[in-house]
Amino acid sequence: MSYSVVIIDDEPPARAKLARFVAELADFRVVAEAGSVEEGTATVQNAAPDVIFLDIQLGNRSGFEILDALTGTAIPLVIFTTAYSDYAVKAFELQALDYLLKPFDRDRFTRSIERTREALKEPDHSDVEERVRRLLAQIPGRPTTARQILIKDSDRAIFLSVDEIQRVSAAGNYVEVHARGKVHLVRDTLTTFIAQLDPSEFLRVHRSHAVRINFIVEMRPLFHGDYELVLRDGQTLCLSRRYKALLPPAIRERL
Repeated sequence: MSYSVVIIDDEPPARAKLARFVAELADFRVVAEAGSVEEGTATVQNAAPDVIFLDIQLGNRSGFEILDALTGTAIPLVIFTTAYSDYAVKAFELQALDYLLKPFDRDRFTRSIERTREALKEPDHSDVEERVRRLLAQIPGRPTTARQILIKDSDRAIFLSVDEIQRVSAAGNYVEVHARGKVHLVRDTLTTFIAQLDPSEFLRVHRSHAVRINFIVEMRPLFHGDYELVLRDGQTLCLSRRYKALLPPAIRERL
């Protein structure tokens, strides 16, 4: 098994160093490199790599812009690289996303690759997408999330207030939007739909479900670290153990 890698960094020596380290690995291969936001976005969209090494500072722009452009699609596993910014490092640690603080050595690179190998063994990376979504929401200066969402319902279109949404679920090529006792079907992916929602209000609890945090009234432990969530309408959802770490600290500490 060989995993494809894209390296995005505006400094050629930094790209060369990463490419050299990756070349020493039997199970990873660099398929493309990029040095700017525009080039990086196009490269990732075209190459669809398994892993991205993404520099946070690309000239006078941010690597986060590339992730913004990928919002709503399956995001590859991202290893961030940065030479500074205490804020960014704290944000990565909070969301348990991997990063390499420049200048890094081969040992630190190897530890990062080992974690990446483990993550790539999992067929479902939706928890990583959720971590990236929550990371992006913390970046200062980002646009506010939507407060109304256009819903096409049979032969009409309505604006649904986000305040009315209680939970959303994947349903084949559609998303079920549960709001005030009604269910609206939207032709979309769950990843794309919840990208419009505020991570401080909505939590992805499973690859197929996201729920408004204050709509949860009880959590019951199951097996292997999973939980059953009891919602205000009496419905129950499974909280996968992979999503438990994404719960607000005040809730997580009580489990």
